[in-house]
Amino acid sequence: MTEIKKTLAILKARWPEVTLLIGLSLLLSLGILFRPEKSELTPIILVLYICFPLPLSLILIMLYFGFQRTVYLEGPKRQSPIVLLRVGKHFFWRMVGFGLIYIPVFWVLAWLTFLAIKQFTSIETGFLETAKVAPLVYQLCFTTATLILIKPLLLIFPLIVVLDCRISRSFKLLKQCKLSDARELVILFLISMAITFLWVFLPSIKSVATIPQYVLIVAWSVIQHFIGLMIAVMAVRFVASLHLVYDEQISPSDSQRFTEE
Repeated sequence: MTEIKKTLAILKARWPEVTLLIGLSLLLSLGILFRPEKSELTPIILVLYICFPLPLSLILIMLYFGFQRTVYLEGPKRQSPIVLLRVGKHFFWRMVGFGLIYIPVFWVLAWLTFLAIKQFTSIETGFLETAKVAPLVYQLCFTTATLILIKPLLLIFPLIVVLDCRISRSFKLLKQCKLSDARELVILFLISMAITFLWVFLPSIKSVATIPQYVLIVAWSVIQHFIGLMIAVMAVRFVASLHLVYDEQISPSDSQRFTEE
């Protein structure tokens, strides 16, 4: 548990940034989960519900990337949100590019898992409809896809952030990373997946009627976001510990210059 302790020490030292990241993540996720039905929305509120998540998501993504890069460069030293944004924007489009590769593959694997499960069950609905009629099966499909893609999911982002490399190069460098050497990281990731799976058993958003149930959902979200930050920091530290060499950097990045300003 040595690496977990070091990670917790970094998060504790940088608690203002951790609070900001978890707070914004919570605001975004709960805003989506607790959105009212379209029939209950006025045109103005409907526009806000459609437009608000996008800029918040972009800001949050850049803050996360900036946080990971500064963890690599500065460890427990605190940074301002402006610095995190300036550093994070340097990696934004490469992360978008990875998402365009990863997300279709992820959905295809989830869909193939659904087809395999369907052969041995009495499910007659389509894949997307399963979310309502058989949420356990629906979640299992995504869990299976995640396990299949666990290595790129855990390490591609950290490789890009640490080495400031291109997406194609990060996939080549992935071969030099062994998950067996990052057992604490893998264990924590599996714990995170287990917590995500428990979402199926939480009370439905539409049926929530008591304060304890609301508290349960919020607490679950906070825990999930905090563990996600731990995984991100541990993955960055793991990649950094491998001392991989990448000598074709795209350009001098903001992340390299911010300490000099």
